[in-house]
Amino acid sequence: MTSSLTNGIISLPTETLSDIFRFAVAGVTPKFWRPTLAAAPSLQTELERVANAPLLILSQVCSQWHEVAINNPTFWSDIEIDGVLGRTPAVREKAIGLLSARLERSRDAPLSISLTCEDNGKPPHSRIFYLLAQHSHRWETACVACSLEGLDTSVLNGRLPLLKDFQLQLPFATKLETVNFFGITPRLVNLSISAPLLRSESLAAILRRKQLRSFECVAMFRPEFQEVISMLPQLPVTTTMFYLTIHLDRRIFKPQWTFPLHLPSTTASISILALRSTAEFHPHHLSSALNEILASLTLPKLQEVLLRCSVYPKCVLEWPHTEFLALCERSGLGRCLKALCIAEVRIGEGDLLEILSMLEALEHLEVGDDPGDLGEGESLLLTDSFLRAMTWVPARDCLVPRLSYFAYTSRLRFTHGLVVDFVESRLERSADSLFHLRIHSFHRSDAHLDSVVHTKLCDLAAHNKRFVYI
Repeated sequence: MTSSLTNGIISLPTETLSDIFRFAVAGVTPKFWRPTLAAAPSLQTELERVANAPLLILSQVCSQWHEVAINNPTFWSDIEIDGVLGRTPAVREKAIGLLSARLERSRDAPLSISLTCEDNGKPPHSRIFYLLAQHSHRWETACVACSLEGLDTSVLNGRLPLLKDFQLQLPFATKLETVNFFGITPRLVNLSISAPLLRSESLAAILRRKQLRSFECVAMFRPEFQEVISMLPQLPVTTTMFYLTIHLDRRIFKPQWTFPLHLPSTTASISILALRSTAEFHPHHLSSALNEILASLTLPKLQEVLLRCSVYPKCVLEWPHTEFLALCERSGLGRCLKALCIAEVRIGEGDLLEILSMLEALEHLEVGDDPGDLGEGESLLLTDSFLRAMTWVPARDCLVPRLSYFAYTSRLRFTHGLVVDFVESRLERSADSLFHLRIHSFHRSDAHLDSVVHTKLCDLAAHNKRFVYI
């Protein structure tokens, strides 16, 4: 039996074996050591990951496996390394040797580069940086999350011809002359930057490029918010996403501080607006910032709104109801907004019903109950009345008539059978289109969807190809 199995594996085509190796290695390779991880892996684990140890183990099985593992350049083209890996010269030499071998085995394949430091205020070791820079003409995606102070970044000038996705997260005190290569990226499609780069003279030229599809940045202080909002009209009409990370760390901003941003009124052509909080914040600071951002914008081509909270469910965003209604009115969002993703936002049922009654074009909706402990008299968002309002009945209008994707995170305190009625009515109304339903209970919650209802939904998905139940 073992002999037959071995012969069968050996006889597999090289392409099939390569795919098996790719999935196998992805399943056992340790996660990259990033500064945000609470507990970083051991130094030995990091060195093994840089060496792609699981793949090296497979390469020792037989000559065919060695040939497949070592000579497929795409296996070696994802380069993730901490720039100060190794606290001693000996360990550093080993890390550089492993990195050199990996780059050599990647041959001419486009590279995906992640260069970070456990302390992002420190620069990477110069030999690691310059070794990666020698291959910058092959960088296709790159994430640099560390200081570049003291490094000659001019070695990258004119040497980023393939770069499409670029994340450049630099410390707040970065001097702009250290990133003089910033604008020389002719194929750039997706750009993510930290606050210091908002002052870069080359940024304006990048934002006007027709191929740019997304622009992401971080803002903390008033001038940064003002600069970001002022930049939006510069984005080309082809740009699809504007992603703003709002960093109002409560360790920096005192509770009693007011937070007026004094943002300019701005009209922009973006189709996706994504706002995300980071770190822990004082709720009234973040609410003020969200209110002012929405109040400043007119977005006549907006198709998606996403509000995210990085510390959810410990904290949630407060729904800026008045400002969103005004944004809908002046931008005509009822005719163009197709996706509303606000599962990490605290919103009342009445406010949600009012919004949905305006958004005739909406197709994708993500909402959720409040994750906090509900006291007596407090209301849930997902209720029987809400599900009935979303259920289509002949000769009666329903909310969000074009809905094709509905996701909710819930305490499941509603009549569970109403979900089946809701799904069946949607499938009946849209006879030719798919309908997705995604149900999550809160983490560590004892609540579960009724087993009979769950079985009905599974059976419905099994017998109706237009229904996807997650």
